[in-house]
Amino acid sequence: MSKKNNPTNRRDFLANAGKVAGWAALSQAMAAIPGYAESKPGQSVRIPQGFGRNKHVVILGGGVGGLAAAYELLGPGSNLRCTVLEANNKVGGRCLTVRPNPRDRVIHEEGYAPQVCTFQSEPDQPYEPYLNAGAGRIPSGHKHLLSYLKRFKVPLEVYVMDSRSNLTHANGATYVNRQLANDTRGWLAQYLYEFSDQIKELSADEKTRLKSLLLKFGALCDDPNECSVGKYIGSSRSGYTRLPGIEAGKVVPPMTMKQLLATEFWASAPSRAPFYQPKDFLWQPTSFQPVGGMDHVAMGFEKQAREQGANIQLNAVVQNIVYRNNQYFITYLQAGKTQTVIADYCISNIPIPLLRGKIDPAIFDPYFRDSLVKIFATPNFLANTTKLGWQARRDLWQQADAEGQVPIFGGISWTSHDITQIWYPSDEYHAELGVLTGAYNFRGIAEAWGKKPPKERIEMGRKGARSLAGNAFADGLSHGLAIAWQNMPYQKGGWAQWNNVASQCVDCYNNIIKGNKNFFVVGDQASALPGWQEGALLSAIHVANSIVDKTYEAPLLKELPDTRETVEGIY
Repeated sequence: MSKKNNPTNRRDFLANAGKVAGWAALSQAMAAIPGYAESKPGQSVRIPQGFGRNKHVVILGGGVGGLAAAYELLGPGSNLRCTVLEANNKVGGRCLTVRPNPRDRVIHEEGYAPQVCTFQSEPDQPYEPYLNAGAGRIPSGHKHLLSYLKRFKVPLEVYVMDSRSNLTHANGATYVNRQLANDTRGWLAQYLYEFSDQIKELSADEKTRLKSLLLKFGALCDDPNECSVGKYIGSSRSGYTRLPGIEAGKVVPPMTMKQLLATEFWASAPSRAPFYQPKDFLWQPTSFQPVGGMDHVAMGFEKQAREQGANIQLNAVVQNIVYRNNQYFITYLQAGKTQTVIADYCISNIPIPLLRGKIDPAIFDPYFRDSLVKIFATPNFLANTTKLGWQARRDLWQQADAEGQVPIFGGISWTSHDITQIWYPSDEYHAELGVLTGAYNFRGIAEAWGKKPPKERIEMGRKGARSLAGNAFADGLSHGLAIAWQNMPYQKGGWAQWNNVASQCVDCYNNIIKGNKNFFVVGDQASALPGWQEGALLSAIHVANSIVDKTYEAPLLKELPDTRETVEGIY
């Protein structure tokens, strides 16, 4: 595969604006959507007065994308009737939060006995302990989602992506992230300082400025009375063996470059999420989360859509979709009874492969029909991904008794073990108990994990925690939960992997987002941001505009999004 077409080439993916479905191209493509204007993020779709009179839209699936489509289509001026059919007993789809209450406590994976959340609540706790089993964070760049939540008055708090007190386990040893990051920075700065006089592109004055920059950038020696200027001799940035107090602190000795290289801490192997992921646009060190659980996003949209007149039916499992006389006859099963609803517009928030057997592609025009068929034939169009959750005493990570050790408040620790990562809670820091995400992995590892019973996955997760943070930490983990999204009914995967479609079929993506015969696909699967709620919202805005404005043209991509980059962070 050439460099130009290599979907794992990060430079091409992010830099070729207008060619690649990275952030630059996404902004360009989505700029055509009314309501995407930079000055008014999250602006509602403009609906002509009286639009939709005597018309009915049926939305299949009450995930974030489906609910957002209902909300937008029922905005001011709309006379449209709207029904949402949700197969589960609550809305949200992969915006799933698990709690120990009767509605939210059970995880139903196909092929395994139900798991029940047994997290313990504490006195005077403002909300129940929870695990975000699906969507887990909101980057500040996801301005539409943030705008909706502000409009809906859903309170947010900071989600800590990286505290630099987090840990990395690589090649058999565990390191504190601040030392890996800053010692590497110091040595590279020293090497460039030594080389800077040889840079032909810079003038003498610019070389002097570069050296001044490198002294600060790498925390290099800048006092000739103490050491050789431009040398890296260690830095308090990397931590202490004795924290400063009444006495001066003792800075941790720097790791040598040979030691750093031996760790391969930066590696992006399939079993390891990258150390530098928090530096990328989608994973800022400071992101956001709704107070009390991510499903408040879905509940916010549900409340708004119901208030605007949406008829949201739960436990309504779509069985069959028939197209006749320019309408869709949708049969669904609810409470053991088969029912049929007729739609003038049908919006599917169902994962595309799960439409197979429910709708006959032959009813559509060739461009849409052939694209559906190609997706139906794509193995692993939906990603394998698993998560674990634990509850434990916070002093296992928030109390640091050893001299020089610093407690961990939020953030993610990385490991080469199959668990890949552990997320520490970014809420209620003074509580006695906290819920951790004890694993989050992808592709082959997740596929193998999903074939094991949840109890076995939980014990594998404990082994990973032991290798990362020691016996006391691992033995203190309790109330374990496991979820493999490829086993979840009505989902069967974590996100759409367009990069797996045969021959990198860009036309398939573009054809699907156009819709056909008043049938539309919505959700993050129909966006350049698969796996992110922002993608689902942009898709909903796009579909609503496609229905409301017949002159509206879909923004098309020239290259497919690659979820190894945009979701897994693997380059």
